[in-house]
Amino acid sequence: MKKPVILIAAAAFVVSMSIQAEETGSGCGLGAEVMKGKSGKGANIAAALLNNLVIPNTTFMTTGDGLMGCDPTKTVEREKIKKVFVAANFNDLSSDTAQGGGAHLTALAHIMGIQEQDITTFEQLTRVHYEDLFGAEGATSDTVLASLNSVLGGHSDLAKYVSQ
Repeated sequence: MKKPVILIAAAAFVVSMSIQAEETGSGCGLGAEVMKGKSGKGANIAAALLNNLVIPNTTFMTTGDGLMGCDPTKTVEREKIKKVFVAANFNDLSSDTAQGGGAHLTALAHIMGIQEQDITTFEQLTRVHYEDLFGAEGATSDTVLASLNSVLGGHSDLAKYVSQ
């Protein structure tokens, strides 16, 4: 069961790496700091590799709080990773949500930038709203994410994590 999660996480990193190299140059994070002042596709790819493959947690660690040159108001990369992750892990996320926790739901929380102290509340809230998220016939990753934004928006402590 861990192997598919690792493969999906690796795919998300590759997607984020290509987005980063194509759209924002070297982006932000450790790779951007190491490659600061250098330009060109090679430098951008090297920075993206450092950000996503050499130190795999960098994607999650640098998406908030303005660390290592990252602007927490720019959510394009996070949104794409979130969509890919939910689509690829739809059934596992549905199961984790019904149970009120699990590796896939926790990974989604991290992708969404939910702080550690709010993850338990997030998992409990998604369990309570399981039918709103996954219950509709023909539910898709897009409908789940839209419903998730609605559910989070209605919670005083979690509304700050709603995608704009």
